[in-house]
Amino acid sequence: MRLSFSNGEHADVIVDNGVTGIGSAQGNTIVLGAAGVAPWHARIVIDKRGMILEVLDPQARTHVNARPIQERALLRLGDVVNFDAVAAVLKPDHDAIIDTRVPTGQSEGMPGNEVSRVVLRGLSGAHFGKTISVGARLLIGSDRGGLGLDDPDSSAQNAVLVVSSDAIHLRNLEPSGRTEVNGVSVHDAVLHPGDQLVFGRNRFVLEAPGYPARGQGVPTPGNEAPSITQTLDAIQMADPVAPAAEDDGSGIWWLILAAGVIGLGIAGLLWFGNY
Repeated sequence: MRLSFSNGEHADVIVDNGVTGIGSAQGNTIVLGAAGVAPWHARIVIDKRGMILEVLDPQARTHVNARPIQERALLRLGDVVNFDAVAAVLKPDHDAIIDTRVPTGQSEGMPGNEVSRVVLRGLSGAHFGKTISVGARLLIGSDRGGLGLDDPDSSAQNAVLVVSSDAIHLRNLEPSGRTEVNGVSVHDAVLHPGDQLVFGRNRFVLEAPGYPARGQGVPTPGNEAPSITQTLDAIQMADPVAPAAEDDGSGIWWLILAAGVIGLGIAGLLWFGNY
């Protein structure tokens, strides 16, 4: 995750797992010298629970998406966190993580089992707390024929969400139209469950059971795992020794016969020697 400071109060910071302290004191991971920032203002904790903002100074003014936070808040990509007047946007590590390669000419969605479960959940604006079904296609703008936005700067047809059986695409309908996806400004984008979309002052999170999470799609040549071939050195081994022939018992009889012949010869010598 990357903290990007909107007005340049600090360079972008990649926040890894663990604890990241934020405040005006020098002992913090991110030191902000702006007025209103408390010495030990807050910290961001990233662990198996997710991304959590913890306010350390109860008197410090802290907001998430313009909502005041007194103790802690669960964060997601695309959120705007205010440390007094200093605003920081939670973005992916790199903007290029948002795939903007949307098929050209696509205007109608395709029905599928998962399409009916794709919804937008309002986080702020006129649709706060509401759940809007996307269906196969949802027009977004000031035109009440689709999802109307309470934004005077919004055009009648601002953007469209197109849902197929295997992907969800965002397309802005005006050449200069932009939408924030997880804090990154884009014209078009491939969307995934949990993405946060911002149209002016309206925020939504995309809920799409059955669709791949970000980073879990079909691997492309650039990110698929390399094939690994391990070569083992040959081990020299002695040639196997042929097992000894199994004794069938005939050898012992030859020994007995030979002993008998020798015994008879000795007995004969003794007998004839007496005469």
